[in-house]
Amino acid sequence: MRQPVWFACGDTGLLLDFSGYGPGLGQVAIPATDRANLTRKARQLGQMMREKADSGAFRGLTDIVPGLCSVLFHYDPVIITAAELKQIVSLHLEQLDLSQQTPARLWRLPVCYEEEFAPDLKDVVSKANLTPDEVVALHTSRILEVAIMGFLPGLGYLTGVDDALHLPRRSVPRTFVPQGSVGLAMDQTVIYPLNSPGGWNLIGRMPIPLFDQKRENPILFSAGDQVSFYAVNADKYEELAASCVDGNLPICPEQADEAAL
Repeated sequence: MRQPVWFACGDTGLLLDFSGYGPGLGQVAIPATDRANLTRKARQLGQMMREKADSGAFRGLTDIVPGLCSVLFHYDPVIITAAELKQIVSLHLEQLDLSQQTPARLWRLPVCYEEEFAPDLKDVVSKANLTPDEVVALHTSRILEVAIMGFLPGLGYLTGVDDALHLPRRSVPRTFVPQGSVGLAMDQTVIYPLNSPGGWNLIGRMPIPLFDQKRENPILFSAGDQVSFYAVNADKYEELAASCVDGNLPICPEQADEAAL
């Protein structure tokens, strides 16, 4: 395993890349299991640094953005130099204990994989050399991890997808993807939290909003959460969707089993 590498991001940002390959390159250069462990390490380091900054242990850190195999530190160069920030981060990196992570939440989410909600299921079946039932079985068989949040409010990138479902993005993205659409691309799956453009392979739709401003906590996921899917028919989909009005959330998370990942 390569050593972490620092990269300057303008005059007010420092990125620590745990893959050792450079921003984005580690996503394809290292095995999925190693990549997941490095992403957890980056996330825990970011949490530790945020807690230390909030406690007043040091000044000048303005934002922390965990990513895949990396964490980006935004800082105020008037208060702290890049060299000083690197030294502080390196000291805290030595103190990381991955066995002391905050217990994760497990979300069990319904997905309707029927044709009206799955415009790319036939293409996925063809490319993966599987039947529709096999695709659904594989997609619902794993406990996945919310590796990072990004792109849209509430969107979590879920890792741990079965190897048989690792597929490239669509060659031509859509200009409109409905809220709740479940997509596959590379070794990840996502649920679109809002209507938006998108280029992932759509294999179903999830009726519970990932982002709802009327809820006490508008965003459902946090990085580090776990997710498993189960199949529902169209009638159940509509029933669950109707139950989410006025900020209602018809599901609750469970305590996750870390050994399941």
